[in-house]
Amino acid sequence: MVLLAVAASAQTITPRSPFGLNIDYSRFRYSETEGYLEVYYAIYPSLVTLQADSGIYRGGVEVRTVIRNTATDSVLVFHRALIPVAVKDTAIESLRRAIVAKLDFVLPAGPYNLTVYGQEVRDPGRRDSGSVSFAIEPAGDSIRISDVDLCSNIVASDKKDDPFYKNTFEVIPNPSLFFGTAYAPVVFTYAELYNLPHDSVFAISARVVDARGTVLRERTRQRRFNVRNAVDVSTLNVTGIQSGKYHFIVALADTLGHEVARTEKPIFLYNPGVAAAPVSMTSARAAELAGMTSDELEEEFREARYIATDEQVNLFDKLTSAQGRREFLAKFWSDIESGRTGQTDVTRASYLARIATANQRYRVMSKSGWHSDRGRVYILYGEPDEIQRYPSQEDSKPYEVWHYYHIENGVEFDFVDRNGFGDYVLVNSTKRGELQDDSWQRYLR
Repeated sequence: MVLLAVAASAQTITPRSPFGLNIDYSRFRYSETEGYLEVYYAIYPSLVTLQADSGIYRGGVEVRTVIRNTATDSVLVFHRALIPVAVKDTAIESLRRAIVAKLDFVLPAGPYNLTVYGQEVRDPGRRDSGSVSFAIEPAGDSIRISDVDLCSNIVASDKKDDPFYKNTFEVIPNPSLFFGTAYAPVVFTYAELYNLPHDSVFAISARVVDARGTVLRERTRQRRFNVRNAVDVSTLNVTGIQSGKYHFIVALADTLGHEVARTEKPIFLYNPGVAAAPVSMTSARAAELAGMTSDELEEEFREARYIATDEQVNLFDKLTSAQGRREFLAKFWSDIESGRTGQTDVTRASYLARIATANQRYRVMSKSGWHSDRGRVYILYGEPDEIQRYPSQEDSKPYEVWHYYHIENGVEFDFVDRNGFGDYVLVNSTKRGELQDDSWQRYLR
């Protein structure tokens, strides 16, 4: 459940959780030398600033879509769209119902980068972006499967003017790729099959596979084809599988069982009733969380987002019950402490201790210390080995340089009090993956 702060005088709903934009895409055949790209977007009203207007809560998100050919370094698509957000009430069901949009593009064969930027209309500082590389392949003569759409629903339709109409179906994509009992228990799939031999029989399988290649759920059907290109629509129930990230695979096999084509996408499942970690570890974490309210659980995960993945953040924001959040956090911390997420020497206790210290040291006006740049760096990397503090001078704003000599053979973080209120902002670091700006000293002036 996203905590909402409502300003009664302005009747404005301001989310406390960061703005997020879910993006997915699929590629289909268009011609011998061109591909058909569909880009899907999902926006959740609970993550958008809304204002009452004639009994309706309204907001909006500006979405910019850029497609660049990486071989020629040329921009083929720059598309800007305003997606309106409107809900009749502030009930959780209304705020958590995704607004899904789709754009279509025809692209020649080649390598591409797709970047999507989303920005709130009412609060432009709330923004999100995502980028992915892909290729459009020439049609060729071999048996192939398009990308698979993982959908929230597919029904037969003759409404060709519907933006989600596709080959006699209304296909509603799920750009978040989240499924399970806590979200959508059934995965609807849409895929296109190309270059099929006449009067051929194939087995089509849909399966969920873990990182080790173990098949956790599978459905196989036999179909006879009398056309060269065909559409396949199916469903797969994904309840009962442990929460986590998996691969969803659609494969085509001949009558001898030989796989001739496949396609796959990541899928994220959340089934809170299924144990996902050793009982002892999960139980220990659950016991620590047992007495916490739903709001306290949300606050703890907000503070833990520095070590969470984007998928975990998106999933937690969709949970509505205290029990669901409690089970999620129990698994989250047990995964962290067992090292399954790649974190080392991090425990819930040590992490929350750093949060408390950051709140004491780096609080600035109404901003909690953990939410400041110095607080984040302290929480992630610990106590600096050396801090060089430079007070305000006639020709320079105050700044600090933090040194960590034990990380990557020595790194530094440069913070500047740009506005004079004691909020030191990170402007440069030599740490891999952090903000880097060789000309950061211009902020001192």
